[in-house]
Amino acid sequence: MEIWQYILIAIGILAVIAAVYYLIKRLTKDIEKVHHLPIREKGFTEMPAVPFIISETIDTVVKLGLRTQECKMAKAGLNREYTLYDAKREHTYTQNAYTFMYDTAPIDNSKEEREDLLERLKRSTEKEFLNKTLLNTHLKRAEFAKHQDKNETFTSLFLDTPEDFTISWTNYYNIYKNNAKEYKDEYASILKDPKEATKQFWPMISENGLAYNLLILQKVEGDLLEKVKTTFHHEWKSLLKPIHEDDVLFAIDLTIFNRFDAAQVAGFDRWTPGAFVMMKQDIVSKKLHPICVQISKNDASASQIYTQENSTDATWIFALAAARTAVTVYGIWLGHVYHWHIVSAPMQMTLFNNVKKDHDLRRLLNPQSKSLIGFNDTLLLLWKAIGPPTSFATPDSFLDLTNTFATGREFFDDDPKVTLKKFGIHKKDFSEKEDWDRYPIVKHLLYFWEASEQMVDVFVENTYNTDEAVFHDTQLQKWIEASSDPEEGNVRGLPVMSSRKELKAVLTSLVYRVVAHGNSRQMRSLGPGLSFVANYPPCLQKTDVVVPDDTNFTKKDVLRYLPNTGTIGSMMTFYYIFIFSAPYEPLLPLYGNDTDLYFDDKDDPRNKALEVFREKIGSFILDYSDENAPLIHQWSASIET
Repeated sequence: MEIWQYILIAIGILAVIAAVYYLIKRLTKDIEKVHHLPIREKGFTEMPAVPFIISETIDTVVKLGLRTQECKMAKAGLNREYTLYDAKREHTYTQNAYTFMYDTAPIDNSKEEREDLLERLKRSTEKEFLNKTLLNTHLKRAEFAKHQDKNETFTSLFLDTPEDFTISWTNYYNIYKNNAKEYKDEYASILKDPKEATKQFWPMISENGLAYNLLILQKVEGDLLEKVKTTFHHEWKSLLKPIHEDDVLFAIDLTIFNRFDAAQVAGFDRWTPGAFVMMKQDIVSKKLHPICVQISKNDASASQIYTQENSTDATWIFALAAARTAVTVYGIWLGHVYHWHIVSAPMQMTLFNNVKKDHDLRRLLNPQSKSLIGFNDTLLLLWKAIGPPTSFATPDSFLDLTNTFATGREFFDDDPKVTLKKFGIHKKDFSEKEDWDRYPIVKHLLYFWEASEQMVDVFVENTYNTDEAVFHDTQLQKWIEASSDPEEGNVRGLPVMSSRKELKAVLTSLVYRVVAHGNSRQMRSLGPGLSFVANYPPCLQKTDVVVPDDTNFTKKDVLRYLPNTGTIGSMMTFYYIFIFSAPYEPLLPLYGNDTDLYFDDKDDPRNKALEVFREKIGSFILDYSDENAPLIHQWSASIET
């Protein structure tokens, strides 16, 4: 053959190789791309996308099984005996706490469901799973919950006294011993004495609501003022108007929940009431206490307004317990999961899809982005087994709530400084002897924010020399564009990335969400306040709204609305996974803050900023924790469980 023929053949071979290489690269890229669930097809168009990584979900399911083993000792410590009366059987039982909360179930009672899910995951392609398996799982699980066995067991009993709510305090780690003497009578008094119920209502939220991100208090002004006047029109002139004129009227508005029906689980209602709580602040001490409460449901005619003047002792205690239920459910699904899980996940998805692994943005964010997507999907798939026992008893009902809450919300609306400004909450109004001592969780959340902001500031200044460098970073631009795209991340309100200031704002918000979540794994974040379930009920078990002046309604009747033994057990299973299992990776490295650095050069200013960031979180843990048990390495690097 002529030389030119050899050249043509060589060119043809090279072309085939190039085409194959290009095809493989395209296929590989497509395989690596993170997809998201088809929630828009179900009408959930307002909320951010829900990403899905099948391999990470499998990994999370396996790890959750291991975590169940880690929690065995805590559940085994539920061995104190209680005596409860079963009204239906007219019999009194004396059993240990574990039996009342879990009956005869093994400690790892979700093993079979996990193994079944693993098999289905392994047999499915990602596309098949997204379009068929997941949605069918939702329906099957909802149907199963509706028709499950409703026979009476030890888990169907209600507690007889407020003190019985110590049933959830395990002997493991001396939880019961350390808390019973100091808190048992104090917490029980909330269900006995209307004065104590009033006194402890706000401190319970403002001091113990860190893991639930309870930035829910609002100054009554602007649009909220008009809503207050409309809702409490009978109480406005005589009760609320004078307080408003003194500039000390505040509110907690959780009426979002009156749009949703109760669920039926194991033969009992699980209901989240709508709650609208009016609070008066003492001008000198800065203390707040509730003065007027609306408890509402989707049947507006059933709603009631309670004041200390129109209510009996028992109905006032009921109203505040119902309001605390709304606070708890807000904290679980909206304060915690929406703010920290739901919005962060699509930002991570679009980062993975548009920014190369060796980019400095990935070096900063990857170490904190390793498990969130897998956990979110596992929660949806194992909803009944690992989800807390709220009225949102199926994944679809949770997505409905999230979609409703997300309507009109933008990315920066979740930032604590934005929330506080929007709600009219100022440091001077909540500082008596120390900054924020009348709203301590604000001080803590702002501390996380400022630590995140300082690290991000150094990162951006040392990664991008000018605003033009930000604007011309094509991978960064694609990330933000994809995050904003309704068909991709569907995260609203992200800025055009044209300056370092805008980049700092986005990165600070994202880093903050991840680091703030880590407090949820601290012992103090669980208890004793949250784990005494009457303080933070995940649901009410009856849907009747008590009439304020019902003299036949007793304090004992309040206990029949609060979680029964099985519901308390489900709540403790949820809590124990956070507290009594080790994180996959701790935020603070085991061998020191100057190890496991993000950037190659140990002396890189960005690494030095990372070390300072870690030191700040470590200092917080020492100050926040029990001095005898600071859980330094319990703070997870990523959002998990």
